Amino acid sequence: VVERPDRKVGIDMKVTTERLDNCQVNVFIELEAKEIDGKLRQTARKISREFAMPGYRKGRAPYHAVIRIFGREAVQQETLENFGNDLYDAALEEVEYEPFDVGSLEEVEWEPFRMTVLLPIQPEVELGDYGAVRVSFEPEEVTDERIDEYLHNLQQEHGQWVPVEREAAIGDQVVLDMHGQAGEEEVLNNEGHEMLLVSDVTYPLPGFHEEIVGMSPGEEKTFTLTMPEDEEEEEVAGREAEVTVRLHTVREEDLPPLDDDLAMMVGDYDTLEDLKVGVRENLETDALQHAEAEYLEKVLDAMVEGADRIEYPPKAVDQETEVVMNQMERNLAASGMQLDTFLNMVGKTREMYKQELSSSAEDRLKKRLVLNKVAEEEGLTIEEEELEEEIDRLIEAMGEQAESMRALLETPGGKESVSQDLLVSRAQQRVVEIAKGEVPAEGEEAEVEAAETE
Repeated sequence: VVERPDRKVGIDMKVTTERLDNCQVNVFIELEAKEIDGKLRQTARKISREFAMPGYRKGRAPYHAVIRIFGREAVQQETLENFGNDLYDAALEEVEYEPFDVGSLEEVEWEPFRMTVLLPIQPEVELGDYGAVRVSFEPEEVTDERIDEYLHNLQQEHGQWVPVEREAAIGDQVVLDMHGQAGEEEVLNNEGHEMLLVSDVTYPLPGFHEEIVGMSPGEEKTFTLTMPEDEEEEEVAGREAEVTVRLHTVREEDLPPLDDDLAMMVGDYDTLEDLKVGVRENLETDALQHAEAEYLEKVLDAMVEGADRIEYPPKAVDQETEVVMNQMERNLAASGMQLDTFLNMVGKTREMYKQELSSSAEDRLKKRLVLNKVAEEEGLTIEEEELEEEIDRLIEAMGEQAESMRALLETPGGKESVSQDLLVSRAQQRVVEIAKGEVPAEGEEAEVEAAETE
């Protein structure tokens, strides 16, 4: 507990603190009886000027009359609203901790006056021997099978569905009418429905696709299927359904040959061999990028695990969860869907979804705190020239919205955000170098930085 009398607000105020777990501090603010009595009386005079009271002119009602008419608790609450923030601000100047966010009022006692504020303070990280962390880097090999699969997908992209006069088989595309009854309840009613026949699927009913196999165009068939036990309509769940199907069309997939013509069709390639070389290069690039992203996560997991201490206030997790929620909302909006619509589809509320995100948000927070600490320990900084170049790059990428982006990024807050992103990126690069054993020796760092800049 630290006691620090206030010297700056002109009143006899005593501020003490109590350090709690999870980067939180109880701040106790105490006032002498004469001080709080004076503030109660100031509040009473303000009330008497704002409200007419029987027997008194406005602004002339004495203290005891205001207390009698409005009640002591109401006057105390009004006093807290009038002076509480001033007391809180003055107390922050006296405590030795750096706030992470606004504190929350926990308790107020009036005789004697004592105000307790729960203050979240900045996270604290002790990395331990992070320089000894080593993680093996093994990008996935691009096999001939993966190349063949990619080429087959290209064939499918440029293929066509051709009507055939034969029995339907798995893998065919069919057009059909379907009607189904479970007792008196209609469970299927769709005409001209187009579908791909696939084994072991449960739509529209388990076993439906297998019943279509062997039917010919123009044929009609009636069969019985069992409704799923977990069917939303409870009255038909688990019951037998009589289904009638009329098959109109059977189509089979006509794929273009895997040859030079296909290579020229899909890109700037002269031969099939050129296409295969290009596909391998693209897959290897994708595999490397994927491996690097996974590797960074593994390295950060190892550094989080090896840290001596990572402590943060609960509000930090709340804020990180909000960041994840906002990113999710933006991603959905980009695809034309609102977050609330998505949540309704999956049967969840915003609060339920936040609870689900909390664990992953906390994991993100720990890794970000480790990266910030690595940047501090390694003395990583962002020069003004680098910052300006990055801002120019971001503005240029916005096209028609460049000017609005400029107005946002050239504010102090915008510059700080871009600078922080650059610093985190540099810290990510450094932890990867550490985990691969590639950290430059002393004296080589300037040469490495010059090469990176070039």
